[in-house]
Amino acid sequence: MAQKKTAGKGHSTSRETGQFESDVETQSGKDCSPNSQIRSRNIVFLKTHKTGSSTFQNILFRLGEKRGLTFAFPVYTYQFAYPEKFAKGFVEDLPREATEFNILCSHMRLDVLAVQEVMPGSTFYLTILRDPVSTFESVFTYYRTTVPAFELVLNISGNPLTTFLAAPHHYYDSRYITNGLAKNPMTFDLGLNSTRERVDETWQKDLEKLEKDFHLVMIAEYFDESLILVKELLSLDFEDLVYVRLNTRPQGSRVTIDRDKSQQIRTWNQLDVDLYEHFNRTFWKKIQCYGHTRMKKELEVLESLTRQTRKSCLDGGPVGPEKTSDNLRPWQPDTTKILGYNLRRNLSSLEYEKCFRLVLPELRFHTYLYQRQYGRDMKTLPLD
Repeated sequence: MAQKKTAGKGHSTSRETGQFESDVETQSGKDCSPNSQIRSRNIVFLKTHKTGSSTFQNILFRLGEKRGLTFAFPVYTYQFAYPEKFAKGFVEDLPREATEFNILCSHMRLDVLAVQEVMPGSTFYLTILRDPVSTFESVFTYYRTTVPAFELVLNISGNPLTTFLAAPHHYYDSRYITNGLAKNPMTFDLGLNSTRERVDETWQKDLEKLEKDFHLVMIAEYFDESLILVKELLSLDFEDLVYVRLNTRPQGSRVTIDRDKSQQIRTWNQLDVDLYEHFNRTFWKKIQCYGHTRMKKELEVLESLTRQTRKSCLDGGPVGPEKTSDNLRPWQPDTTKILGYNLRRNLSSLEYEKCFRLVLPELRFHTYLYQRQYGRDMKTLPLD
């Protein structure tokens, strides 16, 4: 197996050898201790766009159902009035039998103070970031018919991403909040000013605040390592963390990003680049604190259990919507195909229930949990 991509300056890891290398010295006990004592069943997961967040949301959906936890759901649809900043009024009422919300994990644009009005003080906050080049390609492909800045290039070019990147300011208008994903989409999801052209002192203060607000920022390229850190912080079992990758596209739908395009994306999304690099560094400090030998052993257990679970549950790998059974078919946008999974036949009832939830697409799982929690269908969005 090829070595994984470099995980920030001075860090690399190889799944072939299972060894970590790092030029960062072991962190002091003071640096390692703040998150090591967290023990809470309350979780906020800022679900960023096109970062692998749907896969982790599925883990939280399964965990919440297993433990009988109460979800903070949007009043309408599957998002908290995105792209508006989060507000308490966007949240469905607390169920009568519940005393507090335990998990909030649907798409929102972050406002930490508003979230704190909804969630208990003992809440664990986490999010996930992905390489900005990969993120932007995915965002552009998926939202090219709904983000105004992207829509403008569709009818004038056979290669819309190339056209957009050649002159992004020509198409991007920061006055429209619906253009939020067109520039620094991860920064936008975090509730920050994503229209800035450069990193400055204010930006550095924003990063410092994010470090205080979030107990863990996961890195998509090191998803399994991220899960091990989550396991430690939330006292989870390995069985809670097995997964299949959800909301993925066929390889053929991905736009090839050469060196020039990559640099154009990085230049246009400077804040996302700095955001990702900053939290990639903090992530590897957490790995250092956790211990590389310990991490290697934990990864082996997680990966083995995940392989076994996939083998026992899945009838092959991910397939297109035309080959996915009706009850497991993901919602399909008009811009690309979203892959799904089929389950093996002749599963026992117990095995089927476990495997079914493992591959259940986001919107279907959300709807099921909402109906289970409130005993009724989701509310219809008012026409006015």
